[in-house]
Amino acid sequence: MKKYDVLILCLFFYPDQVTASRLACELAHDLVAKGLKVRVLCGLSKNDVTEIPAPKKETIDGIEIRRLKYIQLPRTSKLGRIINYFSFFLSVVFNWPRLLNNKCTIVYSDPPILPLVASINKSLFKVKYLFVSNDIYPDIALATKQIKENSFIHKMMNKVNRRMDKNVDQIVALSHDMKAHILRTREKISEEKITVIPNWYDHRHINFEDRVREVEIVKLREVFPLIVLYSGNMGIAQDLHTILETAKVFKENRDVLFVFTGNGKHADMVKSEIEKHQLTNAKFYDFLTGTTYTDMLKAADAHIVSLMEGLEGMAVPSKTYSYMSVGKPLIAIMADHTDIAKDIVTNDLGCVLQQGEIEKFSEYILYLLHNKAEIEKIGKRVREVFNENYTREMSVNKYYEAITEIIR
Repeated sequence: MKKYDVLILCLFFYPDQVTASRLACELAHDLVAKGLKVRVLCGLSKNDVTEIPAPKKETIDGIEIRRLKYIQLPRTSKLGRIINYFSFFLSVVFNWPRLLNNKCTIVYSDPPILPLVASINKSLFKVKYLFVSNDIYPDIALATKQIKENSFIHKMMNKVNRRMDKNVDQIVALSHDMKAHILRTREKISEEKITVIPNWYDHRHINFEDRVREVEIVKLREVFPLIVLYSGNMGIAQDLHTILETAKVFKENRDVLFVFTGNGKHADMVKSEIEKHQLTNAKFYDFLTGTTYTDMLKAADAHIVSLMEGLEGMAVPSKTYSYMSVGKPLIAIMADHTDIAKDIVTNDLGCVLQQGEIEKFSEYILYLLHNKAEIEKIGKRVREVFNENYTREMSVNKYYEAITEIIR
């Protein structure tokens, strides 16, 4: 019998502060709590807080962690991301023996060539694997014009996908619209091989009765009657233009504040637009963590989640679940057929609008500004939907069921 039940193969893991790291870490922790033997093979990076590299090997709460060195260029450039991806891929290849002593591998789509390792490992050594599709490649890269059709990378990624499609044991799609996209574009994948498991946010550490303590956030709350928050990644998949254009509409309105917090390829563009147009009704903060982030979530009156037009089904903004956990109205800039949009419309959790619908966006903000009592009513419904569908326990239980079924 093999020593480990599960190997989690991922680029980001503790102490990285990105969402992908948090989700993988919480999954590993909870699988151990359910009695599975878990090990992790991930990238070696610096602690975001201390700037001290994490140890190459350590065991935390029963999770054996091995971190691999790889080239880490700025992710804001396409070339930098490609070099990082291939560098980590090669580091994993050179550590192949660590892939063998496991019953099942959980592999993520970042970097997109990583599933090839798990696929070959199954073909050669019969190690089963579950693929977590956080994003759909190369579809999302084509749609955002990061690569050209029939380019080397496009052809290579198609070959990786075809190989994976042949022998993957289970694919996790983050939403039903993502599952539909996979079935529509990948003819060799059967519906039985796709399990829909949404990402989650662990709300148990949030004290909802506790007041906001961060001094600067308290001051914002005292000055502006309505705060609208966008947090998280500011990359090629997010529609930031609609948000910025709406902020410009409220430039002379002293009652509404737009807060942007996060990082990514377009973070500098957001800062530049705020400065260029002298948007005194907009604030930009870098990536927030811990109680500062939860204070910002609690202080905001409404939360924005967005996708670029045409990317629905290829990506699912995971920030949605941290938003929902604190119970505030949601403003979704995306197509009506997404799971997020359907949740909002069906349960009256906020507003769904299409990319570029500035007027509709502005009208809803004014509605919230002049109907503050509605914010609490809508927020209560948001929390109810979150508790019924998107808690950490619910999603991890689905992973556990899928993994144990694969192992059996």
